[in-house]
Amino acid sequence: MVSDVGEGLGWVVAGIGLVWLGGTRGRRAGIAAALAPLTATYLVQRLMKPVFRRRRPFVDREVLVVGIKPADASFPSGHSAASFAAATALSVFYPSAAPLTFSLATGVGLSRVYLGHHFPSDVAVGAGIGAAIGGVIAWGLKSLRLEAGLGPISPPSQAK
Repeated sequence: MVSDVGEGLGWVVAGIGLVWLGGTRGRRAGIAAALAPLTATYLVQRLMKPVFRRRRPFVDREVLVVGIKPADASFPSGHSAASFAAATALSVFYPSAAPLTFSLATGVGLSRVYLGHHFPSDVAVGAGIGAAIGGVIAWGLKSLRLEAGLGPISPPSQAK
């Protein structure tokens, strides 16, 4: 169950909830929390895994696998990338939530190793990629002036 949160959908749903209920800061945090794991998942699944094509732990070893045996490559972990992307993005907007969000993201990463789906290095690199993506997206959204009711906009300057 913890591993399922890392698939990205749980983080996206949480982000949508923040957009809907969170006020100005919540809207920006929610967009970041939804966009960061989607971006991380896309980059890892579509661009990185096809390049590295690392076999999963259970392919050449006797590893007890809990649940299904994923058919795609192992490196880096998409679940970890998505979870750490969302955790980082949320922590930029809500620093006091960092212990909770990073604990959940760490739990996702540990569960991927426990389930026999990833090597620890897959999870560590996925976490680093996700944290970088989440930080960049959150920083960008925090820095931008957003229109369409997403945050305060400075009034146009009065040139005379």
